[in-house]
Amino acid sequence: MEQSGIAASASSKPIPTGRLQGAWADLKTFRQNPPKFLRECKAKYGDTFMGDLIFRKALFTSNPEFIRHILQTNNKNYIKDVAYRQLGLALGNGLLMNEGESWMQQRRLAQPAFYKKRLEGLFDTMVDSGERFFQQFETYRGNSESINITREMNIVASDIALDTLMGGERYGDNLDIQQTISSAQHYIVQRIRFPLSIPLSHINGKYRKFKKDVERFDKIIYEAINTHKKNSTKDNHLLTMLMEARDEDTGEQMSDKQLRDELITIYVAGHETSANALSWTWYLLTQHPEQYQRLKDEVRTVLGNRRPTLADLRNLPYTHQVMEEAMRLYPPAWAMGREALQDDNPAGYTIKKGQTVFVAIANLHRDERYWEKPDKFDPDRFAPERVKARTRGVYMPFGLGPRMCIGNNFALMEIQLLIAMMVQRFDFELDTQHPVEPEALVTLRPKYGVKVFVK
Repeated sequence: MEQSGIAASASSKPIPTGRLQGAWADLKTFRQNPPKFLRECKAKYGDTFMGDLIFRKALFTSNPEFIRHILQTNNKNYIKDVAYRQLGLALGNGLLMNEGESWMQQRRLAQPAFYKKRLEGLFDTMVDSGERFFQQFETYRGNSESINITREMNIVASDIALDTLMGGERYGDNLDIQQTISSAQHYIVQRIRFPLSIPLSHINGKYRKFKKDVERFDKIIYEAINTHKKNSTKDNHLLTMLMEARDEDTGEQMSDKQLRDELITIYVAGHETSANALSWTWYLLTQHPEQYQRLKDEVRTVLGNRRPTLADLRNLPYTHQVMEEAMRLYPPAWAMGREALQDDNPAGYTIKKGQTVFVAIANLHRDERYWEKPDKFDPDRFAPERVKARTRGVYMPFGLGPRMCIGNNFALMEIQLLIAMMVQRFDFELDTQHPVEPEALVTLRPKYGVKVFVK
């Protein structure tokens, strides 16, 4: 077994190099389907291995002890890796990208807007957005042609993000915003996976197009900020909460640039995470009629034909379990990268300063040591008694430790609500002629979408 180039002390565990077919072939496989490459390496080399991808070497791990160490116990020794930092080209220096004391200050400022009680005040806005969307969605019922449910879930999640962020005011076309973000995301992922494309993009016009995409979105965001400043409305929307937030120590508020960075981060990360989770949920349910029927029975018993209330979510435990199981099998954040600031020894491995470490969440979520029949769709894994018995830290769709996604409660509330509202109104049948293939960009989404017939 080939060993990595990391210097190791006599007592440290050796780190094998995860090589499958040779460096160039592995690079091609990784670029086309990273989760598949990581899964095959794990099967051959174990949960911790070195990926040698020609242009860069990175350590990949799905070892829970290792992950807890770098994301929680010794998190201050690890910053976002150089590839992850490419996202800053579009997202700026919001909570997702910020580091150190600056991140701590920004987190303190933003945290009150994401307290669970504050977010619960947005529930009715979510329901209103859903009801408007489903009135239009009704036109698909009974059509002989299937529809791309992934596209539709992006629309409704985007509607909810805009309504809760900015009070329903539209400063740009919804589909145009999504296409702009998707185009920018593809450009950034290309830079990450194929660094030689960076200088080329300055020649072939791709970088110029990317800059125009970001400028277009910036215009929308700054227009929203300026409008809210002029109106001075006392509402419950996230933009207002962020604008009113003050640092407890200094009394400072966020600058317009900080607001811009937080808003674009919340919108992009928030709506895409929810849309992908919902898409994979329908993909799984339409292939598992027993679980799908159980979900229908619960929703229709609890809600009937009436409008959902916040209290209803507690009475829809199986709906919540379905959501969690979908995110286990297809985690929206399939991996995350960190870079060591100093030498370290997580889980008995020796890590050198500057080493890149990728947390392979997709591998962790399908590890047979922690999940019986890990590829099987089984929402009962998330029944309370089984959750209590589960190994700590093996399920982390929103990350772990102090850098856990600040919007996790928002996303969970939104996804559970939309599942319930859709089951309440519609029935779906999978279009089996349409290919469904995971695409691992910043998030894990269906490459060609998921197509269904609406009943």
